[in-house]
Amino acid sequence: MIISGSRKAPSGGHIVLIALFALVAGLSGLMTVPPLDRDESRFVQATTQMIETGDYVRIRFQDEERNKKPVGIYWLQAGSVLTFADVEDRPLWAYRLPSLLGAMLASIFTYIAGCALFGRRPGLAAGLLLAAAPVVMGEASIAKTDAVLLACVCGMQAALAWMLTSEMGKAQYRIALGFWAAMGAGILIKGPIAPAVALFTLAGIAIFQLERKDWWAFIRHLKPVSGVLLLLAMIAPWAIAIGIATEGRFFAEAVGIDMLSKVSEPQESHAAPAGAHFLLFWGMFWPAALFILAAGRHAGERWKEGPFFFCFAWLVPMWLLFEISQTKLPHYPMVLYPALALICGQLIATVPEVKYRGLRAAGAVIYAIIGLGSVAAILILANHFSTAGLTIWHYLGAALICVVCLGASVLAIIKRSGPALAAAIAASALFAWGTFEGVLPTLDRLAMTPALAKMLDAHEAHPLKDNTGPIALVGYSEPSAVFTLGTQTKLLRPKEGALWLTTAPNRAIVVEERDELAFLSSFPEGRMPVRIASIEGFNYSKNRNIRLTLFRLSAP
Repeated sequence: MIISGSRKAPSGGHIVLIALFALVAGLSGLMTVPPLDRDESRFVQATTQMIETGDYVRIRFQDEERNKKPVGIYWLQAGSVLTFADVEDRPLWAYRLPSLLGAMLASIFTYIAGCALFGRRPGLAAGLLLAAAPVVMGEASIAKTDAVLLACVCGMQAALAWMLTSEMGKAQYRIALGFWAAMGAGILIKGPIAPAVALFTLAGIAIFQLERKDWWAFIRHLKPVSGVLLLLAMIAPWAIAIGIATEGRFFAEAVGIDMLSKVSEPQESHAAPAGAHFLLFWGMFWPAALFILAAGRHAGERWKEGPFFFCFAWLVPMWLLFEISQTKLPHYPMVLYPALALICGQLIATVPEVKYRGLRAAGAVIYAIIGLGSVAAILILANHFSTAGLTIWHYLGAALICVVCLGASVLAIIKRSGPALAAAIAASALFAWGTFEGVLPTLDRLAMTPALAKMLDAHEAHPLKDNTGPIALVGYSEPSAVFTLGTQTKLLRPKEGALWLTTAPNRAIVVEERDELAFLSSFPEGRMPVRIASIEGFNYSKNRNIRLTLFRLSAP
C-alpha cells in the first residue's frame, strides 16, 4: 500500500445520517429564494433554451453563445426539469435539484474518503461538517455548477484514497474506473478544476514516495489506459460536437477568456488580494472554525503520515493557486474544504480532549464571534431591504441560533468535542433555514424581477402567463428577467424601445427611471405612451435604487 490508512468499511447507517442531514440543510431556500444570483439566472435560462429548442449541444443565452462552462450542469438541470416539472412554469426548484443532490453526494463521499484514511468516526464528523458549511448549503440551493463539481471532486478523491490505502497487488479496477468517471463528470461540469485537484494530489503522493525505488509504481493503481479511454468516451462526443457547432469558439473563449484571464486579471469586479480566501474561510466554513486551529496544529505535527499528507496534497497547492489568482469568489476553494473537514474530523474523533486546550478555546471564541456577527448582519439586511421590517419571529430565530452557537463554544471549551460538533452543525443548519426561508424571501426591495413579474401579471402583460407576446425592457437587463419573462424578452436601448412599442398594437414595455427621459423624447407629439404602473426597489448588482415603469401606447 502507498498510504497506511484505516480502511474501515463505510456504515450504511452513517451514510443515511449524513444524507438526511445534508438534505435537510440543503433544502433551505430551494423552493422559496428568488433568483437573486445573476449567474444562476444565466445557467437556468441557458438550460431553458436547450429544452425549448431541443439543441443539447450549444449553450446560449438568448441569441448569444455562452462559451464559459461545459455542458454537464445544463444536461442535469434539463433532465430534472423534464422529469419533475413543466419548463413553461419556470420551476426554479427543479433546476436546483442537481445542486442539492451534489451537496448530499459530496458529504457522503467525504465520509467514504474518511473511512479509508482515518476511520468511520472521523469520516462521519467530516461528512457532517462539510454538509453544514454555509457555502455548501448555499450552493446546494442555487442552480449553478459548484455543488455538483464538489460531488465530483469528493467522489474522485474518495476513490483515490481507497486505491492508495489498498495492497498494491489487490484488484481495484472498479474503484479506479470510479476515479476516472468522477474526473470525467467534473470536466463536463467545470472543465479543469477536478483534473487539477487530482494532478496536485498525485504529485504530492509522488513526492511522498520519492524515497522508494519504485515511487512511480502507484500509477498502476489508477489503471491509466482504461481511465483515459473512459475519459475520452465521456467527453469527446460533446467536445467534438461543440467544437464543430461553434467553429472552435467555445474552447477559445472558455479557456482563453473564462479560465486563464481570471488568473491574470480580475473579472466582473471580483478582485481581491492574496489571503482573501483565508479570511473568507472562517465564515464560509463556519462550523469548522470551532476545530480548525487545533486540527491544523495536530495535522501539522503528523504531516509525514500518509493520511495527513494526502489531505495536505489535496489542500495546499490548489489553495495557493486560488490565492494568487486575480479573480476571487467565496466559493472557489469549496472543492478543498473536504480536506479540512477530514483533519477536523480526525481531531474530533480520536485526539484526547486535553491536547491543544489553548487552541480549542481560541477556536471556540472565533466561532462564537463569527456566529453572533453573522446573525447581526442578517438582521440588519432584513431591516434594510424588507418593507415589512423585523418581526418578533426574526428576533426569536436569532436568539435560538445564538444560544445554540454559544452552547457549541462552551462545549468545546469544557472538552466535549462530540456534543460541540452536534451543536455547531445544528446552529449552521438553523442559520441556513433562518436566512434562506425566514429572511431572503422577505427582502422584497431586492427581489425586483419577481415584483416585475407580479406587476405585469396584474396588468395582463406577462408574456408567459397572459399570452401577450414578448415584453421589452429598457434599462433593466437582469438575466433573471429573461428567465422569468421568457426567452423572447427584448433588452433594448431607449430609442429602440420606443420604435418597438410603436410597430405593433397591444405591446407593453418596461423602462427604468434613468432611461425614461430618453425613451419618452423618442416619441412624436400626440403619440406619447401611457404609464400603467411602477415598482421600486434596489438593484444590488448595480448598487443603486431603481424604479421600473410599465408603459403602453394606450391604456387597456
